[in-house]
Amino acid sequence: MITDSEDTLPENRPGKRRINLIFGCHAHQPVGNFGFVFEQAYDLSYRPFLDVLERFPSVRAVLHFTGPLFDWFEENRPDFLDRLARMSASGQIEIMGGGYYEPLLCAIPERDAVAQITRMREYCRTRFGRAPRGMWLAERVWEPQMARIMARSGVEYTALDDTHFLCSGLRPDQLYGYYMTEDEGMAVKAFPIQETLRYLVPFHAVEETIEHLRGLATEDGGRCAVLHDDYEKFGVWPGTHGSVYTEGWLERFFTALTKNKDWLTTTTYADYIDRSPALGRTYLTCASYEEMMVWALPTPMQRSLGDARAALKENPDLYRQTAPFLRGGFWRNFLAKYDESNNIQKRMLRASNRLERLRAACTGDPRFDDAERLLHQGQCNCAYWHGVFGGLYLNHLRTALYECIVAADNAMDAMEDRGAGYVTVEQADFDGDGNAECILENSALTLFFSPTDGGTLFEADFKPKPFNMINTLTRRDEPYHDLLRRGAVQIGESAQGDLSIHEMVKAKEAGLDNYLVYDPWRRVSLRDRFLDSSATPDSLWCNRAREYGDFAKGVYTAVCEEDGLTLRREGTVHSDEGAVPVCVSKRVSLAAGESAVEIRYDIACGGAWPKNLFFGVEFAANLLTGSAQDRYYRSDGTDLGRAMLGTRGCHDGLSHIAARDEWQRLECGWRFSKPARVHRFAIETVSQSEGGQERVHQGCVVVPTWRLDQSGEGVFTCTVRMEVSQF
Repeated sequence: MITDSEDTLPENRPGKRRINLIFGCHAHQPVGNFGFVFEQAYDLSYRPFLDVLERFPSVRAVLHFTGPLFDWFEENRPDFLDRLARMSASGQIEIMGGGYYEPLLCAIPERDAVAQITRMREYCRTRFGRAPRGMWLAERVWEPQMARIMARSGVEYTALDDTHFLCSGLRPDQLYGYYMTEDEGMAVKAFPIQETLRYLVPFHAVEETIEHLRGLATEDGGRCAVLHDDYEKFGVWPGTHGSVYTEGWLERFFTALTKNKDWLTTTTYADYIDRSPALGRTYLTCASYEEMMVWALPTPMQRSLGDARAALKENPDLYRQTAPFLRGGFWRNFLAKYDESNNIQKRMLRASNRLERLRAACTGDPRFDDAERLLHQGQCNCAYWHGVFGGLYLNHLRTALYECIVAADNAMDAMEDRGAGYVTVEQADFDGDGNAECILENSALTLFFSPTDGGTLFEADFKPKPFNMINTLTRRDEPYHDLLRRGAVQIGESAQGDLSIHEMVKAKEAGLDNYLVYDPWRRVSLRDRFLDSSATPDSLWCNRAREYGDFAKGVYTAVCEEDGLTLRREGTVHSDEGAVPVCVSKRVSLAAGESAVEIRYDIACGGAWPKNLFFGVEFAANLLTGSAQDRYYRSDGTDLGRAMLGTRGCHDGLSHIAARDEWQRLECGWRFSKPARVHRFAIETVSQSEGGQERVHQGCVVVPTWRLDQSGEGVFTCTVRMEVSQF
């Protein structure tokens, strides 16, 4: 056991300026990340870091690993966990806890937050012989009630950014220790993490970090500086494996800490708390690290904040005084900024509330534990937001969350013994926008409709293989797109490891500016369009096809029935011949046990149809990639040449088209009672990731269209059958 004897504690060594250093690393991989990513992170960072640390027994560290990593280690590298257990027993490292599947506590119910923290505590108690005293707060997203949640869960301390403390009124010189903070009288200890150290390590010379710490040291030696950041910046971030290990940055850093241990003492949170009192009591405002608060703002406000900061930096003294108060929004803004983020969160809450209703009746049922574990996995934070990492923009991460949430619902279906012979129709404000959505469900599908957003179908959960078929993402303007427009990016250049990912400006391929197309609405299904014959896949893709109706984003009335619902809108079509009143009615029906939904369109015009007018319906599906040979379009009646989902095309006279995924053995198809001209195109976003700006497939859109002025006097009727299947 490594301990500090009473006569070697820093505060008992007179005559020299001294300081304590807590050096911590947080390691995380999201639920649903690819297996090779876990493997690479282990080889590039997790294992080599521990290899170096073990050679310096006097250097103490705090390590935090999230549940997805513990699960992967148990299955693939159990010896790594054995090493951690030995180092924990010796006292060289402290294992820090957290929510097991790294949820944002503000985004999940308090009962789930307590359960996730407890899950991690019990795992650590079993695997490492002791329960953690502190917890890593995911993305350092803090809200005041978290003090109560942590205290209820047995958590003694956490670590937050110095930003939290500065924008709550503390001065920079007051941030070298820990503070008490509480909610409803339930208190935890909060340590400030130093932003300067986060940016120095490991991107600058070791000597700069040592000299910075030397400048913070005091005669009484009571101060504690905290450096706690991503484990992956030691090997996974671009260029860092070479700089940290091949070039020896980490070896030099630990050597310097060892050589300077007479005045620079590496310690752990628990040991520092046991021998040092709190600096006082404080109440922290809603905050996260500085970049996160900027990312949470809508794009126009991000630009405005950037302009304001640039103007203030022309007066450095004024900027230093005002910088703590020039902060962005707080995390929950992401739920307003991205409908898709809100969709996942509300879908998760629906499952969580259902599980809670079943809790008392299912005590001791192992299926309850399975459902709760799946729910917790579906709360992993990464795909709920977007910043420098791909996050929400990475469709495989969103897919994994939906898979867990739908699978949790499947487990609850089994617990309730619902069988196959049912159809339910529900109206509720699912997304929290003040309007009622409609939810249509049977044993194979759960379908979510928004009457106030064009009467659209925005989620289609396929239960036999838990999968949300409409897990698409709208193309939006992002502030970093400005760099592409200005040509201020490096294309495909390798990083040197001396820049933080927040400082790099890169693109993974040339020509990304050609994909900066933004959508006027969510790319979902059943969005009704009135077009003319000039519409093409290209014009629809870039949103330049002329729209004649006011139905695409219009408000529909919804009437729920026993086996479905009817969505209806009386609107207007504006043509060169003038305005014409039009009524669109779509009857959606779902039969018990079927994984298909039927939509009957009845469209009536107050007079003759304008010449050359077409009615079209947008359908969307996301099968994860558009560039693989095993993801393609097919038709029962026409050879489409296995056109990949990322391509654009137009086909006349189709009565059926389907998007097929041979890898997952999934297919989403559409059958039309009347032959249609079918346009198809892909949705591809340009998003920022740690490796640079990149293009990501977000789904494909199929738009069957029918000419109206040849369909009879002012009346058009057609049925579309949407079929989801596993083959």
